[in-house]
Amino acid sequence: MKTIIYSGTEIPPILRVMVKAYSLSDVTIVANNIHDYYVSGLKILHETDNAILLLSKLKEGIDSYIFQDILEKFGVDVYIPTSDAKIAISIFREGRLKNNNNFISIYRELSKVLQLKTNVIPFTEGGISATVKTGEGECSLLEYFLVKKEFNVKKVEFGGLDKAKPFDQVKSVIKGSESVLIVSNDPVSIIPIMWDKDIQEAMEKCEGHISVISPPITPKSESLLQALDIEPTPLGIAKMFEEHIDTLVIDHSHQDFKSQIELLKMEVIATELHQTEAEYEGVIPKPILDLIALETKKPSVITGLMKGVKRIKGALGPPEKTKEK
Repeated sequence: MKTIIYSGTEIPPILRVMVKAYSLSDVTIVANNIHDYYVSGLKILHETDNAILLLSKLKEGIDSYIFQDILEKFGVDVYIPTSDAKIAISIFREGRLKNNNNFISIYRELSKVLQLKTNVIPFTEGGISATVKTGEGECSLLEYFLVKKEFNVKKVEFGGLDKAKPFDQVKSVIKGSESVLIVSNDPVSIIPIMWDKDIQEAMEKCEGHISVISPPITPKSESLLQALDIEPTPLGIAKMFEEHIDTLVIDHSHQDFKSQIELLKMEVIATELHQTEAEYEGVIPKPILDLIALETKKPSVITGLMKGVKRIKGALGPPEKTKEK
């Protein structure tokens, strides 16, 4: 069993490639909750539902925003773009919660209904949050990253970290994994998971290999890290994960930090990390594949032929035994 822990306002490009080009049938994706928000009282699990939608074969509704348009006509301020598919998942989840179902069972049901081969579970049920205080006021971390403008960041505050507890299934999945890969779209969104004592303990007890792909440090991320007194370099990122991981994957352009990071007693792998999905051209760099051992998906044409052969064999029945001479 393998585990991918992901966070961020968007699905990281490398995770998109993994989902589309590789088999994740023996993988559990643990999604962070730092970007959860509400639309007219309806809770949206931004990261968890992003993963569900990426993995699902749903086509219609993913990019449509009819519900949002109607709500705005009703005078509801939908400050985060929210697709019809996300609202539908949230309505489904709220209905199940009222029938005393828990989050884990709800997402197992969703995975079954949507025929997902990958298990997706949220990190926690509790309300963790991140507020960015700027010279222009304050906003959520999600808003900060989505708004296309620069801010004069004064402070970053995390809320609910002491009350939010990871699900038992999350801890057991990490402990029992042969490999854990941590992928974040930015270096700040992952902090609630990495600062959680239960998760740190689970990582310490994990007998498998734990790796982190160093996230890109954009100007926006740099401002946040400086406000948190974290060095905005791969070395600063390494110190965030110190004592809890075995390997840090950095981009070739940051090769100069390798010797300094290795002093933290972690392996450092330098490879090509891209900013967009297209740049990967459907292939994950081999050093990363070696860490999590994913198999490429069979081409749909070959899969279709194999199914056709099986159907023909079924129609013909079992082969007759060769007669003895």
